[in-house]
Amino acid sequence: MHKALYRVYRPIKFEDILGQDHIIKTLKNQIKSNNIGHAYLFCGSRGTGKTSTAKVFARAVNCLGEDEKPCNECNVCKSILSEEIMDVIEIDAASNNGVDDIRELRENVKYPPSVGKYKVYIIDEVHMLSQGAFNALLKTLEEPPKHIIFILATTEPHKIPATILSRCQRFDFKRVTVTDIVYRMKMICSDLGISVDDKGLNLIAKSSEGALRDALSMLDQVISYSKNDITYDDIVELLGIVDSSFLLKITDHIINKDTKLILNTINDLIVWGKDIKQFLNDLIDHFRNLMICKVSKDVGDILIFTEEYINDLKNQSEDISLNEIIRIINILSNCENNIKYSSNQRVLLEVALIKACQASLDEAKESIVSRLENLEKIILSGVKIDTSKEESNTNKVKKIENNKIVKSDTNIKEKILPEILDYMKKDRQVPVAAMLKEADKFIVEDNTFVIIFKDAHNFLKETLSKEEKRQYVQKVINNILNQNLKVSFFLESERIINNENTEDEGIKILEKIFDKDLIQVKE
Repeated sequence: MHKALYRVYRPIKFEDILGQDHIIKTLKNQIKSNNIGHAYLFCGSRGTGKTSTAKVFARAVNCLGEDEKPCNECNVCKSILSEEIMDVIEIDAASNNGVDDIRELRENVKYPPSVGKYKVYIIDEVHMLSQGAFNALLKTLEEPPKHIIFILATTEPHKIPATILSRCQRFDFKRVTVTDIVYRMKMICSDLGISVDDKGLNLIAKSSEGALRDALSMLDQVISYSKNDITYDDIVELLGIVDSSFLLKITDHIINKDTKLILNTINDLIVWGKDIKQFLNDLIDHFRNLMICKVSKDVGDILIFTEEYINDLKNQSEDISLNEIIRIINILSNCENNIKYSSNQRVLLEVALIKACQASLDEAKESIVSRLENLEKIILSGVKIDTSKEESNTNKVKKIENNKIVKSDTNIKEKILPEILDYMKKDRQVPVAAMLKEADKFIVEDNTFVIIFKDAHNFLKETLSKEEKRQYVQKVINNILNQNLKVSFFLESERIINNENTEDEGIKILEKIFDKDLIQVKE
């Protein structure tokens, strides 16, 4: 039967343990000075070496060698490695978490070790113990026999009672760096005679999120797929990881506010069978990398990528503001939280990316700042405000003369809505009247009566836009005004955003804030 790489290459001496130098140095000094504690707590995320370190330490305190410990050559080390003696006992607290299990342990600790100097209990996932089991363990931890060492390992130390924590020496394991993970994988591939490019190993290491065991599991899978020659494309295809060029491409679409290309790219993602949650996580990481490039000139110690990819990140970061990056990260993070509970993940992703493109659809303060930044750029590029032509609000709306609209630059809802509601009530069209009542603005433009809803009322806008209802509303308005106007319904954001013409977009935004008669465009 095949043995997993993380088991074959499990550390057997302290030097094999990566990324935990602060812990290894302390443990080795305790062994040299014979200052060994009776209880240790190893904390850290998965795959960082907690259990491996515990096993190495258990052999080291019992090693009969005179120099470096553990020597892995003496009878005690060999017996522990081959599990021939019971002086090192591993307990899985996830499946042995009851009071009776701990009571049995308390009875067994009375017996001395069979061969070594210490009897070592390694309790993995100790946070899974019940409250009663913790209470039963407490007395033993407080006054253990001299020949007993407890090593408690956990990924969730906050779930362990304070009474237990206070009786242990606590060591916090760090996530393993990308550099260290790549180093270990290179060593393994060399040992197995397998060819693999550095770019592919970097991708695996980055995807493991600091868990060496996860990285070796992925490498194991890739080796089974590619045998002796592993390429970057093999890794991308097999593990469902999104290529960095794909992330750069879709980010360009977001920066350029090209929603059509974004939706096409997402469609490609689905067709290729990529995992949406993994893609979303990768995209958040990508924008985080852009943020790092934006705020730091020297990113070499923070971003462990190829020089080519770092240059791509730096170039892309020049095209987007820091505020925009933060706004988009917040949108994507909210989507990541919501997508866990959704049965239609694709729709949530598409909505999030459209919001990322269009700041007007986002009510966060970063969005407001982003829109103001965009407005400032437009003004500086050639749009000016001519306040000399300003006129009072009373003159902005030309009056309705003899029930005919001469001109309407601003909202006339309050002037005409009562008559529309009375008309519809007589027609027994109360539902339509109720929906129209929720409209934000009525204006007339180019022989069209425009009814505008807030974005939150998209359902009402869509309902009234259906041809039968639209024609009825059009008939009522034309009967009241004695005109032949066409009726159109819009959301507020649809009136502001025009992705095809940035200058027109800016002018429309200004018209939204000021009166359009006050705006002139410099030649």
